[in-house]
Amino acid sequence: MAGSEDSKDGRWSPRPLRLLNEADWAWRRSGPTHRAVRAFGVRADELRPMPGGEHTWTDGRLFLKPVGCIPEHAWVCEVYANWTATHVRVPEPVMPHGPGETGWSSDGWSAQLLIRGRDTEPGELEKIKEASDAFHACIRDLPRPDFMDDRDDPWAFGDRLAWEGIEPEGDDETLAVIERLRKHLAPVSERPQVIHGDILPNVMLVDGHVPAVIDWPPYFRPAGMANAIAATDAVTFRAAPLSLLDEWSSGEEWNQLLVRALLYRLGPTGIFAIRNRLMGNLTTHVKRVKSVIDAIISRC
Repeated sequence: MAGSEDSKDGRWSPRPLRLLNEADWAWRRSGPTHRAVRAFGVRADELRPMPGGEHTWTDGRLFLKPVGCIPEHAWVCEVYANWTATHVRVPEPVMPHGPGETGWSSDGWSAQLLIRGRDTEPGELEKIKEASDAFHACIRDLPRPDFMDDRDDPWAFGDRLAWEGIEPEGDDETLAVIERLRKHLAPVSERPQVIHGDILPNVMLVDGHVPAVIDWPPYFRPAGMANAIAATDAVTFRAAPLSLLDEWSSGEEWNQLLVRALLYRLGPTGIFAIRNRLMGNLTTHVKRVKSVIDAIISRC
């Protein structure tokens, strides 16, 4: 796992993190295995990579992707399979069948029925917030899953950095901005619940249907944390106006949630920076986020 709880002060101490190596990436690039294709009933002759997807595939009926944490994936699938809400949609998971198949994944791959829709546009941020609020109202009473104690990926590290007092890792520039934020941490009293840790890019709009929420990394934090992550992501990476931080405010502890949302994102950035693995938007994350940090600290 990424950390263990210190019996003296209840804070997490760091342990080795699970990072994908070249063999992991090569396996993902090669696509679903023959076993997974058979187990999920994939139309093999129509299987192709998803446009713009990261190691995701479809046969026009199913959506397939690698599983990072099997217990997490199984838990999410159980929630999806028992979904009854009508004002927000979630993917319908597909269970594999065949000799030796158990649970919700096969040979490291998962499958869901393909949701046909579109991503939100830059001017549709309010639709993301509406879908997020509806989704989190639906899941507010789910108990905290046990697998959260054992996750060892960089984003779980970022969550613990934001909430559980572990020490950050990173290059000097990343550590400097993290330390600025940590000086402004204060207790949060809002009730925790299961939340979506990456809601901004994972709301799909479907003509004639209510929005769908996909690609769910669960955490157990105040519901407002999900929107704080989305708002700070939108301002940092999508050039949304800083006024969004006011427009999405959800209560007296909103500013504290914004501080923790930035720490949650900067934790993985530091992990990747110190290992020379920064890619995509993360290569400029620290520079992009400095003005956002200034704005949020000025509110504290």
